[in-house]
Amino acid sequence: MTTNKDLKKLRLFAASPSDVATERARLETVVGLLKPLADHIGLSVDVVDWRKVVPDMGRPQQVIFDQLQPTTWDVFIGILWHRFGAPPGGKDPQTQKEYLSGTEEEFKTAFRLWEQFQKPRIMMYRCTRQVDLTVVDFDQARKVQEFFAQFDAMKGQHPGLYQSFDTAEAFEKLLWDNLLKILLKYSEEETGQVISPQTVEAIVSRRNPDTLPPRAAFFGRDKEMQRVLYALSPEERGWGVVIDGIGGIGKTALAVEAAYRCKEQNRFEAFIFVSAKQNRLEPSGIKALSPAAVTLDEFVNETARALGQSGIAKLDGETKRKTLLDALVTCRALLIYDNLETLTKGEQEALADFLRFLPQSCKAILTSRRQGGEGALWQRLEKLDWQDSYKIIIHEIERDINLKAKLQLVETRWQELHDATGGSPLALINTLGLMRVKVTLGFDDALSLLLRGAESKSDLQKFIYEEASKELGPNDTVVLNALSFFVPSASFEALITVTELKHTVLGVVLERLNALALVNILAGEERYTLHPLTRTYIRETLSADAANEYSVGRRFASHWVDYAKKYGGGGNESYKTYNRLESEWPNLEATAIWLWKKASVKTNIIANKEAGQMLNGLANALSQFLLYYGRWDERVRICAWGYEAAQALHDLHEAGWRATEVMWIPYMRGRQNDATLWTDRCAEMWAGSEDKYKKATVKRMYGLMAQDRRNYSEAERFFQEALAIWRDLGYKSSVAMALNNLGYLSRYHNDYDVAEKYHLEALEVALKSGDKESQSIYYSALGILSFDRKQSAKANQWLEQALSLAKEIGRLDLIAGVQHNLALVREAEGRLEPALLLAQEALATRKQLQHESLTATQNLVKRLTAAVQNDAT
Repeated sequence: MTTNKDLKKLRLFAASPSDVATERARLETVVGLLKPLADHIGLSVDVVDWRKVVPDMGRPQQVIFDQLQPTTWDVFIGILWHRFGAPPGGKDPQTQKEYLSGTEEEFKTAFRLWEQFQKPRIMMYRCTRQVDLTVVDFDQARKVQEFFAQFDAMKGQHPGLYQSFDTAEAFEKLLWDNLLKILLKYSEEETGQVISPQTVEAIVSRRNPDTLPPRAAFFGRDKEMQRVLYALSPEERGWGVVIDGIGGIGKTALAVEAAYRCKEQNRFEAFIFVSAKQNRLEPSGIKALSPAAVTLDEFVNETARALGQSGIAKLDGETKRKTLLDALVTCRALLIYDNLETLTKGEQEALADFLRFLPQSCKAILTSRRQGGEGALWQRLEKLDWQDSYKIIIHEIERDINLKAKLQLVETRWQELHDATGGSPLALINTLGLMRVKVTLGFDDALSLLLRGAESKSDLQKFIYEEASKELGPNDTVVLNALSFFVPSASFEALITVTELKHTVLGVVLERLNALALVNILAGEERYTLHPLTRTYIRETLSADAANEYSVGRRFASHWVDYAKKYGGGGNESYKTYNRLESEWPNLEATAIWLWKKASVKTNIIANKEAGQMLNGLANALSQFLLYYGRWDERVRICAWGYEAAQALHDLHEAGWRATEVMWIPYMRGRQNDATLWTDRCAEMWAGSEDKYKKATVKRMYGLMAQDRRNYSEAERFFQEALAIWRDLGYKSSVAMALNNLGYLSRYHNDYDVAEKYHLEALEVALKSGDKESQSIYYSALGILSFDRKQSAKANQWLEQALSLAKEIGRLDLIAGVQHNLALVREAEGRLEPALLLAQEALATRKQLQHESLTATQNLVKRLTAAVQNDAT
């Protein structure tokens, strides 16, 4: 057995200024990773530099040389970036010139030894990453430039070869490769042992990315940890887990500890941690952080760099993400993305899409204050148990004698501290930290600080609000009250409307509240949000003043009803602004919920008529948007609320329209009983109306119900009656709808000529009116009709036009329907792979919508998949 005494030493001397401290740390990492191979060869690799020198009197650089003796160096490793270092106070013995830096003196000493004895081997590395021009010392940078110029083979004072790198990861890779070659050469020349790549692989663990923060003491969370680890196991088919909960509840701590346990179990090879956290609470106050990433693009870039694939960061958009996924195929990686609430809604959705395509060998952990993460398990963190808080207290007092002295005498009261912090680990640790750094702050003082002004159990965010509220003025309170209604955030323009403050005043107040850590300004956006606990506290306080709460809520609701009317509705070109509704959907939904609660409809009696009227205005403005964007459940819920409110208001006109809007969703989902129920409700609301348009609308709806029951004769009667009324009234778009319905009936009877006539007449009306939604519907009808008639070219033509229009207006169910039909045409033509792609896209949408044709599309995908596989074999 080889002992340390038997090993021959290989001494590496490291020379570098302070600006490459990160790279200097990577040198230690590489040597540690290569230690098993060095042991196998019979070498003890020792890294030495000035930090291993014992303090002594004399010129500092000479003290270093006296103790580290350059003649014992086997390898000199120099690293330079934009700093050259400080003069060491010594002269070059050959030129009598003052040395410009300690690094230069160390290099020249090593170089002259090499000239005499060919030892030490000199390995120089130059960092080329960009420098912040506001902090760079140009004189220092010039000296670095001049130093490397002397490596020139023809003109340089010390000709040689150096290598460049732009990131710490790239430096680590270079150093790994170079030191590995030195060790292998030593083994061959000194021991006669040639080590194969396979042996190296077996001896040396693969160098895999590991950017985890240091492991910290972790207590409790056994059930949550079990679920998280299960989510990261091969048995769970999802991409990972989303950990959410209030601030300070321990989301990041759980994620990091889970990663370390996965490392111990060898579940993954690479561990990549990227955080968007911008603030940290310390006993001394809130400290700003410089997060590695605050956008989806930066998360992707940081992941690529950690993998040693910095080139990926230079790519754009989907190409970048696809390339990163390809790189992840080669290793079992665990991605930990921390504090994702800084991402925009669109970025969060894009991130979820990205993670859905992670290689099966990879998993991800996301931490956020928001619930979400389709395709992953979800774990919400609640407060810690008292037993776990007790363990935290024990851990903290063992670290500090003064804290221990304060707490030992009141051990029987420790649970009071747990209760006051609401079981928040961060709140508990922060309170103990305050007791540690403030000598006069005792146990009772800490409790008083936490509980002051609280009417219920406290928590960290409530504590912060209580302390900051001392400095709040009237306008601060106005803004906080308004912000408490927004979910999850508010634009500046919306806050102006709801607070009724002037632009300049609001700007000053928001900056002030942000400085007090009561309002977060979302990175990259002019949007503002409250911590969830702060929001809850303010709403509870506000609710104590019912009149003020209604006044603020009414302004909030009024803003969003007006917003919905401005960007929603059902005009031919309304779809162009539906993206604005989607971007603010959480606030629009919050408005609907608040109005419904305030309306308080019970047994056809409404408590607040104004709220009921506003709710119907909102439902009317949103109904088509909700249909287009596939928010069908939301449409049913909000329009059903509107129906009940309108009925209680005896507004039968609006009640009938809300019933119609609800009816379409169960109809398109194939739920005939529900569709018929809402049709009956509409008919009941309009029974006493003399409005012929409404009568025709009800007839068409009953025609659709009859068609679903395959009672085609009854369906045709209803459609014809509706058609006659609309022709008489001159409502051409409604005439076209009825014609299209009759066309489908004729197709069911295989009367293709009549069907085509109906569809073409409907299309002509839509083309004249510029109604692209109707055009897409009628083009699609003509396309599937041509398919039935085995007119492939014509079917393609109609359906391609339909798909183009459906995508332009963004109505998901129309897009999926046309894709399904186009897939049928491609299948008939023998173009199986394009058909399968279309069918798969249609299937994804129809699953989301729970569309009645979902089963048909599933069967089509199965059939096409089998056909494509058969062709491949």
